[in-house]
Amino acid sequence: MTLEKERFCVVDVETTGLNTKKDEIVAVAALPIEGFKIKFSDRFYTLVKAEKFEPKSVRYHGITTTDLKDAPAFEEVAHKLADMISGAIVVGYATYIDVEFLKKTFKKKLGIKLKIERYVDVAELEVWLIRKRGMAVNFRLDFDSLLKMYKIENSIRHSALGDAYATALIFLKQLSQLVDYGLGVVDIVRIGRRLML
Repeated sequence: MTLEKERFCVVDVETTGLNTKKDEIVAVAALPIEGFKIKFSDRFYTLVKAEKFEPKSVRYHGITTTDLKDAPAFEEVAHKLADMISGAIVVGYATYIDVEFLKKTFKKKLGIKLKIERYVDVAELEVWLIRKRGMAVNFRLDFDSLLKMYKIENSIRHSALGDAYATALIFLKQLSQLVDYGLGVVDIVRIGRRLML
């Protein structure tokens, strides 16, 4: 299948911390991309009620216990999320962390082994693109650096939906370059998670 016909889904989660064994998801967004177009009308976003909320995490995502008061439990939204990412190549920034959180949460809350076999990280793709241009990567390629490189404004950083949308914009700009280099689906999946294995 060509890149133009592939189905992608940008995923971003906000959590109570970065420890996949004890921290929890408090927000999740999924944004499909088909035919190199963001299908924003088909987006999925929800807050998720945490069993144990870590107040210190508010400074990163701005989500408070008051925000989560009427939020659904993960079990209530899990099937919709699974449908969105089923069969798609999952795209994100530090994607392996989001994928790990999703897998652990599906297993813990629903006893389901979530299959996410294909995912790519926009930072890894950018490293490949920079090297392909004959340049060295001698700086930290964080999310804000990617936004700056591609001149993308993101006024709602650390919001799952805001970050998913900004990631989708970065990815589309990368896709056009990857197509120019003649890369296919297998190539970008290999490149996009190479350093995560």
